[in-house]
Amino acid sequence: MGGDDRTIAVHGLWPNLVRTSTLPDGGIDARLIDAGSGEFAAMDGQDVEGAYVLMDFNTGDNWLNPAYLGAAGVIFIEPDETVYLEGERKFLTMPLDVPRLWVSKEDGEWLRSRMSQAGNSPGERYVQTHIEYRMDWERRDAWNIVGQIPGYDPLLKADVIVLEAYYDAMSVVPGLAPGAEQAAGVTALLELAAYFREHPAPRTIVLLATSAHHLGLRGVDDFVQRYLRKEDPFID
Repeated sequence: MGGDDRTIAVHGLWPNLVRTSTLPDGGIDARLIDAGSGEFAAMDGQDVEGAYVLMDFNTGDNWLNPAYLGAAGVIFIEPDETVYLEGERKFLTMPLDVPRLWVSKEDGEWLRSRMSQAGNSPGERYVQTHIEYRMDWERRDAWNIVGQIPGYDPLLKADVIVLEAYYDAMSVVPGLAPGAEQAAGVTALLELAAYFREHPAPRTIVLLATSAHHLGLRGVDDFVQRYLRKEDPFID
């Protein structure tokens, strides 16, 4: 994303169903206005139709308000902190064609300072920008990783205990997925593997690291379909 004075990195948000925030080849030229919290009052006097709007991230689903008024897209400013539910409210389960992008707090504050100096009336306060962004769907193989530590008790080793953690990371801004929760889970799984290797249990331990967790639990579902449905208690 660029203007006369600065080039800014942008990242796309999670798609609206199948509609990513991809822009046309070569990008677009757009007016950028400040919608603040996204409340209608915050946009009073501004020409929203056809513009991109700059918004605070921690504003629930208020990004739909400028969309109702004909905004072409939304750019969110990185907050100091946020919660999971804020992320969930930034995309829809229908393919609404409203690109949603993310900029750093520093860049967002710079854009706001430029807009505040752009004119004397709210309707004049915009900056002219050129925006380029692409997010493509791609098919990729995903893998479950399985390890086994046999039980030492002849009568109990046929019983299997499965310890599972998933390792794929998700974020409402996919390009900035931190993966901290997933790293903690896999770290715990590796620590358990090291422990049971040195201290075998009477029952067999299966250590399972699954992928595609954020695609409908496909990883663990694949494991269940391949193995557990052939065993008790599913057969009974």
